[in-house]
Amino acid sequence: MNADRRRLALAALAGFLIAVVSFAPAGLVAAAITRASPLAAIAGAEGSVWRGRLKGYSHNGVLIGDVSYRLHALPLLIGRLSFDASSENGALVGAARVRLTPASAELRDVSATFNLGAIRRYTFFGVRYQGSASLKAGRLRMARNACAADEAAISTTAFDALARRWSGGAFPMAGAVECRNGALVATLKGDGADGAADMTVTLLPDFRYALTVAARPRRPEVSRALEIFGFEKEGEGLTYEAAGALKGLTS
Repeated sequence: MNADRRRLALAALAGFLIAVVSFAPAGLVAAAITRASPLAAIAGAEGSVWRGRLKGYSHNGVLIGDVSYRLHALPLLIGRLSFDASSENGALVGAARVRLTPASAELRDVSATFNLGAIRRYTFFGVRYQGSASLKAGRLRMARNACAADEAAISTTAFDALARRWSGGAFPMAGAVECRNGALVATLKGDGADGAADMTVTLLPDFRYALTVAARPRRPEVSRALEIFGFEKEGEGLTYEAAGALKGLTS
C-alpha cells in the first residue's frame, strides 16, 4: 500500500471512530471519571461522549455542580484530549478550555469562582470555610519540568470570616499567578482594619504545595489569636507555613 492509500485509510478509520464516538452516551464519560477517581460522584449524565452534561458532579463530598463539556475531535488524532467545560448550580461557577496530554495539563480562557462555604468537613484557622475564591487566566500550564501562567490573577474573601471574629471588617486578598522554576506560584496581598498580610501558595507539577502567610496585625489581641492558630513571631510580624500534597479539594 503506497503512502497516499495509507493516509486515506487512516483518515477513513479516524472518521469511522469519530462517528462511533458521536453516538456513544455521556454515561460512558461519567463511568470513566468515577472509575479513575474514587473521590468523584456523578448523579446523572445526558448527551453524548462528544458533547454532554454531567449532572450533580461532586468531589470528596463537595458538590461542584452540573458540568457541561464539548470534546474537540482533531487533537485526538495526535494523542491530546481537548475540550471546553463549564460548571453551574454548585460550588464552582465558571468555564475554561482544557488540554490534556500524558505529560501536561493546560487551561485557557479561565474564569471561575468557587464557593468556599461548600467545604463543610474542615475549618479555616478554627472558623468554618466561608467566602469565595476566584481565578481568571489567559493560560495556565503545568508539565513535568515546566509551567506557564499568562494574565493569571486570583482573589479570595476567605479571611473575611476570621477578621469579623475579631470585630474587624472585610479582608479581601488578591494577586497574580506566575511560573517560577517549574512551579505555579500565587502571591496575594490584603489590608484591613486589623492589619495587613501577604500569602504565597506554590504548586509543584507533582501536586505538592507550600503555603506561607506573613501577617502584620495592628492589635495585640489579634497577634495573640494568630499565635494560638500556629503563627510564629518573626521580626515585626507573624508567619505561618504549611506544606503537603493535594489529594482532593479539601486536602
